[in-house]
Parts: sequence; structure tokens; C-alpha cells
Amino acid sequence: MQHAPVSSFVLITKRENTAAEEAGRQAFAWLAERGVEVTALSHADLLAGAPVPDAGMALVFGGDGTIVSVLRRLLGRGIPVAGVNFGKVGFLAELSPATWLAGLEEAMAGATTTEQRMTLHYEVQRGNSTALRGEVVNDVVLTRGKLARLVPLSLEVDGCHMVNLRSDGLVASTPTGSTGYASSAGGPLLATGLNAYVATAICPFLCGFPPLVLSAHNSLCITVQATGVEVFLTLDGQEVHELHPGDTLCVRGIPGRMHLAHFGYSGYFERLASAGFVRG
Repeated sequence: MQHAPVSSFVLITKRENTAAEEAGRQAFAWLAERGVEVTALSHADLLAGAPVPDAGMALVFGGDGTIVSVLRRLLGRGIPVAGVNFGKVGFLAELSPATWLAGLEEAMAGATTTEQRMTLHYEVQRGNSTALRGEVVNDVVLTRGKLARLVPLSLEVDGCHMVNLRSDGLVASTPTGSTGYASSAGGPLLATGLNAYVATAICPFLCGFPPLVLSAHNSLCITVQATGVEVFLTLDGQEVHELHPGDTLCVRGIPGRMHLAHFGYSGYFERLASAGFVRG
């Protein structure tokens, strides 16, 4: 989707990163000098619950973790998010410390586009009530605790029992998150425009359960069958909750919930190749 010229920005910087802070200050001054409406927030402000005003674009100076935090906060707001990589991999960041100024100029000229991507909705049913509910950008991960004991899980898709699984856990990831933990666990890489998600078992024991790609509307439910084994639910690698025996985690996709701005410097497959996901 093509942008109209962007006339207002929210700048979000990772306070612990000196270079990111300095770039954020420079961007704020550059925009303010041109009379552009601009708000500056730190990542710490965001985590503390500071309100994020409506804007034509949110520009994030930080690494992938910071960008994921901003995406989580802005889900459903329709604000395109762009990342300037000040982290290690920067897979979600199309801009770099050398290109952010050109990126601002392109955004103000209406030369950018927006990609709408799918998220995952999750619910944890405990007895007759809902213990947890929310939405993730990358993945939900069920993992064992401190002891190296296999976790017994029961999997259903759309109410159909698929398999009883004993493993170190399971990852359900969006196309955006398919390059993360899911890929490390042997899952496939999904093109970001797909309204699909993948369930990948972590080190399954004596089980022929391959990574399973599901459409957004399919409901995947995983029931924790273990007693005496710690099981944890991690959300986007940023939030963790302990699950109880008998808890059921259900996930499904929600198309179009997060918006990423694109500048044309590099595409998804170019970043896959440059990051080393595929090698010849």
C-alpha cells in the first residue's frame, strides 16, 4: 500500500544505546527545523506505559527487540513502523545509521509503502476461565523449566486431535517470527505476506510430528498434560508466564494487525540472504 506524504512522526529510541540516542536527537532536530510534527519517546517510556500519539509513522532507533516492543504496543493502530538498526541482526530494520535521513526524506515525499502482516492471538484456558489472553508479533513458545524433562503436550487443530507429543516444548510463530526460534527448531521460513503460521516442536522424542503450517483461521490448541514438570509460556521473547497441568493454550492468526513501512532499500528475501539464512 502506497503512503501519502508523512507529515507527523513518533521517534522511539533505545536509551541504553548511545549511538541510537544520538541519532534520535538528530532526527528530532532535523524534523523540528522543518516544522514537522514530531514526538520523541524512549523505549523505557514505552515500557512504562507512556501514551503514543497518532502519527503518520513511528521510527524506531534500536535493535529487533526494541522494534518488536513498538510493534506490540501499536497493534491495530494503523501506524506504520520503520526500524533503524542499532542492534546485532536488525532483521526487522530496513534503515541503517547511514540511511535514516534519506528514509525520512522519502517518507515525507510519500515514496514509502506499508506492508500489513499477521499476528497471533492467544488464550490460555485454565479450568472454566481464561487465565491469559493477548496478541504476539513473533511467536508464542511453550518450554520446559530448569530440569531437562520432556513435556507431554496434546495438540488439536480445529477441534481435531492431531498428536500426543513429548518434547522440550513447541513454538507457534507468525511469518515475521518464522526466522527466529521456530527456524532454530527446524521450522520453515514463511514469506511475510502469508496469512499463515507454523507450529514447530522443540526436540520431539520418538515422534514423527513435522513442522505444521496452518492458515490464519485455523485454531491450534495445546494442552499441558504434565504434572511435576515446570512449563512456561513465553510471548515474543519479552514476557513469560508459568502454566499449570491441564492448561490449554489456543492460538489463531489475525491478518493485517501490524504495519511495517518499506523504503525499497532491501526486501525480505535480500535480508534472508544477507543474514545467512540461506547459503549456497
